[in-house]
Amino acid sequence: MFRKRRFERFFAWLVHRRFSTHLALLAVILTLPALWTGWQLDDLFHRVVLLKPEAYGAEPCDVFSTAGGTPEETAHHIDLGSLPWWTPPGFDITFLRHLSVLTMMLDYELWPESPALMHLHSLLWYAALAVAACCLYRRLIGFTWAAGLAALMYAIDDAHAAPAAWLANRNAVLAAFFGILCLAAHDRWLRDGWKPGAWLSPACMALALLSGETALAAAGYLFAYAIFLHRDVWQRRLLALVPTGLVIASWGAIYVGFEYGAHGSGFYVDPLAAPALFLEILLERAPLLLMGQWTLIPADISVLAPALPAGLFAILGGATIAALLFLFHPIIRSDRTARFFGLGMLLSLLPIAAAPAGNRLLLFVGLGAMGLLARFLSGWIDGAEWRPTSRIWRWPACLLIVLLIFVHLVAAPLAMPFGAYAFKLVGDPIVEAVESLPDEPEIAAQDFIFVNPPDVIFCTGLLSATRIIEGEPLPRRTRVLCQGPVPLKISRMDENTLKVVMRGGLFTGMLGRLFRGKDFPMRKGETIRLTGMTVRVLHLDENGNGPDELLYTFDRPLEDPSLRWFEWKENAYVPFAPPRPGETVELPVSLDPLNLFGE
Repeated sequence: MFRKRRFERFFAWLVHRRFSTHLALLAVILTLPALWTGWQLDDLFHRVVLLKPEAYGAEPCDVFSTAGGTPEETAHHIDLGSLPWWTPPGFDITFLRHLSVLTMMLDYELWPESPALMHLHSLLWYAALAVAACCLYRRLIGFTWAAGLAALMYAIDDAHAAPAAWLANRNAVLAAFFGILCLAAHDRWLRDGWKPGAWLSPACMALALLSGETALAAAGYLFAYAIFLHRDVWQRRLLALVPTGLVIASWGAIYVGFEYGAHGSGFYVDPLAAPALFLEILLERAPLLLMGQWTLIPADISVLAPALPAGLFAILGGATIAALLFLFHPIIRSDRTARFFGLGMLLSLLPIAAAPAGNRLLLFVGLGAMGLLARFLSGWIDGAEWRPTSRIWRWPACLLIVLLIFVHLVAAPLAMPFGAYAFKLVGDPIVEAVESLPDEPEIAAQDFIFVNPPDVIFCTGLLSATRIIEGEPLPRRTRVLCQGPVPLKISRMDENTLKVVMRGGLFTGMLGRLFRGKDFPMRKGETIRLTGMTVRVLHLDENGNGPDELLYTFDRPLEDPSLRWFEWKENAYVPFAPPRPGETVELPVSLDPLNLFGE
């Protein structure tokens, strides 16, 4: 039996008048290792766009946009190599995050050469988010230790380390911050009759949406609020949603009208453009996101470890959902606030499932999850009437409670500093490999041929980003033969032609589907013609992972000095010598820090 008196100081701290200040400091301290991580992965692309937009052929507002657009623009970038040859016509990923871009422009105006100050800027936003969450919990739960516990678990959640510590993901923190302010203003308007809330709530929603698309998750909580917490006739409940609904509708019209969103990618899926595909991936990703929120297993496990069977992820996600239903069904049946947190958590999964499952997406999911857990624990400790007396429920429930307390109050704060520093451990080796490539002036007249990079966007795409910043020469074009953590068998058919067989298919690994979604399948016999090279699809993988046999024909012998060949080997690029005609070479699985296991 839990004895509350043993933890009197802890419970008193949770209701201390300066608790929110302490929480903000704690949030910054736990994520402080981010100050030493520098610019990593997407940050390097953003850095080029913000510092040298003319050299990159972009504008500062294009920070969250990939090369592509019209079929003609896509074909041009494919021919240069800034997009891989398998990119479908009209491919484009462009996000509407202008407020987040403004904060980045401020960084590059005030301290363009100091990543530490940029990270400190992000950590201050995360501290503000922790305070905002604390205020919201106290409004919804009351000025109680349960509200403080919910805020504490939210602030120290290790799933939040990535958006707090990765500059490219600051948009998620801003979206959550303004989204929570939207909810707080909405509640104060309806509960206390505070008239400014009628316009502050939709204004904050507008700011949230201009920060990032994940802000749509706040709409799920507004809907849950109308159902469970707004105690009025249904007509007035719905009318209260109209101001914010108009903001969302206006944003949506702009988003569609100006062609924001994703087209052609399997990494990001547009629910409006491909509703059937979105429903399919929602059923796959939602259980993983819940697993990442409630357990020590990250939601990213399916993309970080592609060798693990997909059925295992389904089992883990399903087991998580079953455990949550078993544990929380007593309080859900009897407590309106618990139902609000639970439904808000589930509805918040809808917009974030458009991107691959990852812990960095869980800021809104965690808002409902930690509120529900704190509400449950307070009822459990204080002896609420909803607690079942059956041993069949109580004994397994006790075990689950101990596990959840360990995960969210012990393991989470211990893991958070590591999570804040992890991007350096992942990004630095990739940048070192890319920077090891030749940089002599004559490469401007050469094509770089990458045989087996683990992925395209980072392991080859960062070449242009790093070279432009340093003013170093770039190759004439880049060509990627294969990608992903798969073994290759490369056969020389004649002096100009290679046949490549890969076990597992072209679209494997964490970023395998980034440049081609399942709704743009490739066909056997399909031929792609580029300057100096033609690709023909000989065979397709039986599991739907794209081509697994390809024929590459160049317009000159493979030993021609204008072609520079490289293979990925032990986290580095080394020269690759094409086999002689009639010979075959085999390359093992190529892994980088983004992959835990290969195929």
